[in-house]
Amino acid sequence: MKKNPLLWLIPLILLLLLVPFVVPSALPYAGAESVDLPVYSPVELDNPNPEPLLPLPSPKENFPTPYAPKENGFVLDEATGAPIEYRDSTIYVKIENRIIDETKVYFTWVQIAHPSQLRTLVTGETSPVKKAINVKALVAINGDWYSGRREGVIYRNGVLIRPEKPFGNYDTLIIDEEGDFHILCRPTEEDFAAYSGIMHSFMFGPALVVDGQKIEITDNKYGSGPGMGLLINAQRQCICQMDKLSYLIITTEGPDSKSDKVHGFSAPQLAQLAYDLGAKQAYNLDGGNSACLVMNGVKMNRFGKGGIREITDMIYFITAEP
Repeated sequence: MKKNPLLWLIPLILLLLLVPFVVPSALPYAGAESVDLPVYSPVELDNPNPEPLLPLPSPKENFPTPYAPKENGFVLDEATGAPIEYRDSTIYVKIENRIIDETKVYFTWVQIAHPSQLRTLVTGETSPVKKAINVKALVAINGDWYSGRREGVIYRNGVLIRPEKPFGNYDTLIIDEEGDFHILCRPTEEDFAAYSGIMHSFMFGPALVVDGQKIEITDNKYGSGPGMGLLINAQRQCICQMDKLSYLIITTEGPDSKSDKVHGFSAPQLAQLAYDLGAKQAYNLDGGNSACLVMNGVKMNRFGKGGIREITDMIYFITAEP
């Protein structure tokens, strides 16, 4: 009896169909498909036009705002006692977390009433927790470690603190006086000069989502030196704009040694996650043990075995309710 030569193809076809299910690395970011990701739910603030409007301090003035969070505005985690939600008439913050590919990921939703509630601070190397407490920050994260590089024109709180620098091989985030994000992929001086009303600018990246489109990160030929480790799993931090005066901070934990079971995220995986959550703009900030998330003076995320790293600049949000 003569065998059908096509019969041997059937097992091969079945095997190929099963590859995406048995090989996690073939997926955009392994493990995310089975996770119930948080959903962006904008809120309406009771006082969308706070008065008086808050003047922005000089970026190097490390003094507290006269506005402080209200103790009765917090919701605390029942297990840990850490703050996970806050609301008053001018700001809403909610922190959620998920385990994705054996990595704990924090999602911090922030809605503010006025652009001046998004602020920056630059100092010498100090603890991010102490910095956040000093300025009465409701939520604070690390910035882009601008002092460690020479590339890019840097604004903080509307003040030009580093002019006329070459841009190099970095992406730029501009936050304007309306609180809107503009991301320039490896810009020239001419590209940057087209923008006015700049309150904050950051030179790090890479861009993850621009105008609702995910940026494909396929190599590590980015930044200064040999690259920025974009394709390795690490602790990462990004800030996103979801809508008008509505933001999302994504903070992932990550490995600090080969023996650590926490996987961490690569930059392409972080871009995919920000895109899946509906970010209009998403920008990667300094990572590793610099990636910190502080709410009301409480460090929320775990650090690797090297411990918390001192930082030189910070992005933070405050209440505008006297």
